Amino acid sequence: MNLRLRIGLAFLVFGLFIFGMFTVEEISLPFISEKQTPVAGLLLDQVFTKADFRYGPQSWRPYYDPLAIDPGQNASAGDTWYMMYIDLNGTPASGNPNVRRLGALKVSYHFSALAGRAAFHVYGSRPDSSQTRTNRQTGWNSCGYVVEGPDKPGQYMPATTGLAPSAPHEYQVTIANIRGEDSNDFSAATRILRFDRAGSGLDGLHITRDPAVLKGEVTETAALQGSFFITATGENPNSDLLLLVAVNRVQPDGFALSVRSEFVEGP
Repeated sequence: MNLRLRIGLAFLVFGLFIFGMFTVEEISLPFISEKQTPVAGLLLDQVFTKADFRYGPQSWRPYYDPLAIDPGQNASAGDTWYMMYIDLNGTPASGNPNVRRLGALKVSYHFSALAGRAAFHVYGSRPDSSQTRTNRQTGWNSCGYVVEGPDKPGQYMPATTGLAPSAPHEYQVTIANIRGEDSNDFSAATRILRFDRAGSGLDGLHITRDPAVLKGEVTETAALQGSFFITATGENPNSDLLLLVAVNRVQPDGFALSVRSEFVEGP
């Protein structure tokens, strides 16, 4: 084989190698992105009533050390709340944008006959860790969402129970989505909230009116219908996401809460 032919074959092999590298990159990155990113679209659309409040009345929500429910307050403020936990059936996505399309979970709500204040908070866990995360509601990067209702309190609430730890710094909660044959296909009626140390998991999930403001803010509104976004920062993805809805008054018989959740892609 002469020298010119050898050089030509060498260039051909090198060219095929470079072409193959670009082809693998073109194919593999979208494949990883699709596999690790939630699918955009509707995840939950359900109406809840006052019969879905399972816990309370109490002045705090679960964490390593109990947290107040009203943003900016402490757990000994004196106000008591009834709580329900809703599985949003999806999670936000953050992380390396080269392997995952960023996105948030949009939550739309509509209250009917709301008495007093309703507070929204979020809990999430990861499949590779026993640690549960929640939104920070006091101090730097605090966030939360509170709706003030105009109706008069009702006469009674269905039977509820105080939420107590099932183990040190661990809580087992029953979700409100379980409704027999008409329910969404949730794998279990209960979820575990577990916190390994004080301060951990407090700045990974956020509630915001604008998904571009990733770490959110505290919102107080009288709008009985609206929406907000749940965003995530740090290690991801979550494997499960729960919305805590808490009310600080006995609700009238006409109380209803419609909740829709959907994944929306980020920039």
